[in-house]
Amino acid sequence: MSDNGKKDAVLVVDDSPENIDLLGEVLKQDYKIKVALNGEKALKIARSENPPDIILLDIMMPGMDGYEVCRRLKSDSRTQDIPVIFVTSMSEVEDETKGLEVGAIDYITKPISSAIVEARVKNHLELKEAREYLKNQNEILEQRVEERTKEVLELQRVEFELRSAQEKAENELNIAAQIQRSILPSDFPAFPEHDEFDLYAMMKPAREVGGDFYDFFFVDDDHLAMIIADVADKGVPAALFTMISRTIFRSIAKQRKSPSQVMTETSDLLCEGNDTGMFVTAILAYYHFPTGRITYSNGGHNPALLIGSDGSCRELTQKHGPALGIRTGITYSEDVDTLEPGQTIVLYTDGATEASSPQDELFGLDRFTKLICSCTSLNLSQMFNQIDKYLTEFQQGNQFDDTTVLALKREILN
Repeated sequence: MSDNGKKDAVLVVDDSPENIDLLGEVLKQDYKIKVALNGEKALKIARSENPPDIILLDIMMPGMDGYEVCRRLKSDSRTQDIPVIFVTSMSEVEDETKGLEVGAIDYITKPISSAIVEARVKNHLELKEAREYLKNQNEILEQRVEERTKEVLELQRVEFELRSAQEKAENELNIAAQIQRSILPSDFPAFPEHDEFDLYAMMKPAREVGGDFYDFFFVDDDHLAMIIADVADKGVPAALFTMISRTIFRSIAKQRKSPSQVMTETSDLLCEGNDTGMFVTAILAYYHFPTGRITYSNGGHNPALLIGSDGSCRELTQKHGPALGIRTGITYSEDVDTLEPGQTIVLYTDGATEASSPQDELFGLDRFTKLICSCTSLNLSQMFNQIDKYLTEFQQGNQFDDTTVLALKREILN
């Protein structure tokens, strides 16, 4: 009996009704019996929509003998997997050998023993079921192996491209810097067709190439994604890691996943093959510009600042997890806030607050906040000019870390 509770079907093929009756009597209690008095009828039943699960086949029959029936069954893809047991009075070794050569799996001699018939049928049906199970498992395994092979090949391709890019960057830093600048959105105003908000960003690497990056893009018609990130290094390795990170962020975010989901999946992917132990702090925020709602997730990064049109300032101090790429299995959370009309959200890296003077004095968060608050009457382009000017004058050519700032202002509409 099969796993679904239905009786397995046994096809008995013999030109003698008496032999058919005898075999049917032995097997009818446990199996559904189908009969055929000749080879043509047997082939028709085997090729039907409801084929038998096993065939008991006589050899000596008028017209088409059992050997030929078995040959045709085994040469037809529709019937080749049906087990065939010869039941015959031909008991010579040569006869049995010939039967096995044409594709039979067993040989029962007449006069039959009821116990032997029951045991052989039961054993071969169980073997057939096991073969089908293994075949299905092998097909699943082959599919998974094929998928995994494609993934490995794709990962190897990406790894090869990244290594090639790293070698090129180490020898041609100016070209690498140009490439890095080209991947960051740099046309401002960024979305002139949207008068509901203004957006501006800047990134100044400490070397030719840097470990900071920012990005912004629409994930749907009403939500703008904003990312700012800081890789724990500088130079070419950090620049390559920023490119990887940005690509992963964009790819996952554009699947319309929440900020916390994007952070979680990005962190896990950054851990794969990360032999250098590099990691990145980041804030990902979705701005819903019709309502001003901000949904954000912070992975070990500096808190964002909310600046009011009156010069007030508060920090979004919630941390939703550590830096990304430290270890797998970290689940990030998220929070929601609202950007009121006239307010500005400012994302920045520590290169702005930890900018150092020649006397080793830090620019500091207080000074940075006061600088931004003093610019609330300016548009964002003018504000960023002031930020760049004050940081440059403060450091006097001694910039030791990448400086990146991104700001979005919700405009007051009449």
